[in-house]
Amino acid sequence: MRLRCRRASGACCVIAAAVWAMAPVPAFAAPDLELRKSVSDATPGPGQPVEFKVSLGNVGADAAADVVVRDKLPPELAIPAGTAAFPSIGSYDPVAGTWTVGTLNAGASATLVIPAIVTAANPPACIVNVATTSDPGDTHRSNDRATAAVRRSVTDRCADLAVAFGAIGFPDCGTWRNLDFQVSVGNLGPEEARDVFVDLGQNPVLAPNLRFQDTRCSGTRCTIALLPAGATVSLRAVSDQFANSVQQSLTLTVSASSNDSDYDTSNNQARTTVVVPPFTACQGTFIAASCFIATAAYGSPLEPHVAALREFRDRYLQRNALGRAFIRFYYRHSPPLAAVIAAHPSLRLATRWVLTPLVLAIEYPLRTLAFVLLALLSVVGWRLHFRR
Repeated sequence: MRLRCRRASGACCVIAAAVWAMAPVPAFAAPDLELRKSVSDATPGPGQPVEFKVSLGNVGADAAADVVVRDKLPPELAIPAGTAAFPSIGSYDPVAGTWTVGTLNAGASATLVIPAIVTAANPPACIVNVATTSDPGDTHRSNDRATAAVRRSVTDRCADLAVAFGAIGFPDCGTWRNLDFQVSVGNLGPEEARDVFVDLGQNPVLAPNLRFQDTRCSGTRCTIALLPAGATVSLRAVSDQFANSVQQSLTLTVSASSNDSDYDTSNNQARTTVVVPPFTACQGTFIAASCFIATAAYGSPLEPHVAALREFRDRYLQRNALGRAFIRFYYRHSPPLAAVIAAHPSLRLATRWVLTPLVLAIEYPLRTLAFVLLALLSVVGWRLHFRR
C-alpha cells in the first residue's frame, strides 16, 4: 500500500509518514534473537586489560529488523585510551552503550568485542557486564539477555536475585477466608547463588499464621540451597482463615538474600499494597495479582515489560476506585485466557505485539504524548487541507 501526500503540507506529510512507519505490521514475523557473552579473563586486577565478547544470533525463522543491543560497561570498567570496540557488523556507541546492528537475517550471527580495563582501585567482589536486546516479534524472550562477570577472586560468585509477587487473593467462600498468593524468586546473574534466603512480611499483621507452604520453608522464611543462573522458582504462601468486617489495606513484602555476592540489590525486595474487602459475599475475591496475560506472553513475571505493567498497576490503578474495579474484573476473567495464550506460541507473539505499545507508553510517557500530539496535528492538518 502506498502512502500519498498529494497537495498536503510538508509537515503533515512527514508526520503522516512517521505514523505509517510506526504502525504495527499485521503479519507476525518470527525472529528469535539469542545473546551470548564471554570474558577473556575472569579475575583481572586493577588496571589490567580484559575483553568481553558479545555473540548475537537469529535462531528464528524470519529476519529481525532494526536490531539494537544495549551493552554499557559498568562504572568500574572503561575502554582503554587509543582502543575501540570492534563490531563485526553495524556500529557501537561507547557513551550510550548501544550496538546498532540493523537487519539480522534468519540463521545469521554477529559479534561485538569490547576491550576494557578495571579502573577501580579497590574493585568490588563482582563486576558484571550485561547485554540486552528486545524485539516485539521475538518468539523467545528468555535468551535476549546475556551477562559476563569479572571477579575479585576465583572463590567469589556473581548472582543477581530478583523477587516478584504473583497472584494474591482470598479464594475461600464465606465470611472467613485465608490469604493465598505466589512469590517468584529468580537469579538473573551469570553464576549460581548458594544458600538463598527468602523472607516474607506483612503490615499490619492481618493474616494469621502467614507462612510459605514448601518443604524448603519454615514459617515466613525459605532456604533454597542452590539457585542456578537464569533459574526461577515459585513459592506459595498461605495464612489461616480469618474474618474481616471493614475494608483495609495490607502491605506485603518479600526479600531475597544470599551468601554469594549480589551485584544488583535493587531488585532483591518487592512490596505491594492490597485492599482487603469485607468478607461478606460467598465468592472468591482476587484483589491483586501478577499480570496474568503479560506473564503468559513474555514468559516470566520477572521480565522487564511485565515489571513495568505491574508497577503501573501498583502506582496508579490501585490508588483509585475505578482502577481497583478494573483490577478485580481483570483478575477474575484473565486467568483462563492467559492459559490459552501460554500454550500457543503464535498467540504469545500476537499478544506481545498488542502489549508493546502499552508498555512503551508506560515506560516513555512524554515521548508517547508527543507522538500522539503529532498524530492529532496530522489529522487536523489533513482535514483543514481538504476543507480548503
